[in-house]
Amino acid sequence: MIYNMLQYLITNRPLINFVANGWNPDSNEDTIMISETGGDPQHWYDRTDWAVQVLSRAKNVEIAKENIESVYALLKNKFGLVFPQVIIGGVTYPQVITYQITPMQTPGYLGATPEHLEMFSFNLTIVTT
Repeated sequence: MIYNMLQYLITNRPLINFVANGWNPDSNEDTIMISETGGDPQHWYDRTDWAVQVLSRAKNVEIAKENIESVYALLKNKFGLVFPQVIIGGVTYPQVITYQITPMQTPGYLGATPEHLEMFSFNLTIVTT
């Protein structure tokens, strides 16, 4: 699901750099990382509740904030979004239909990294069937 979400973000926010599940050594300084942080299979329902962290970093605090606010607005309280099929490393991840996307909190400032990159973060619950 995370790679499908990554493709959705790249398509809908083409001016922002995105990575999934960790910073790459060659990641741009002004980048948003999305990470799978667990989830709950909800065995008594035909659904899965995914937990995802969205983390923005940039040299400039205003750019880090602007980027995360843009992603927050794109995903906040959405119903029925379709994350597209994607192929990563020869593996096909079929499209994912979301039932609901709910933020756990609004974007918050985390401070700066040792490399002086300013960071903001928020977490989502993404319900899929």
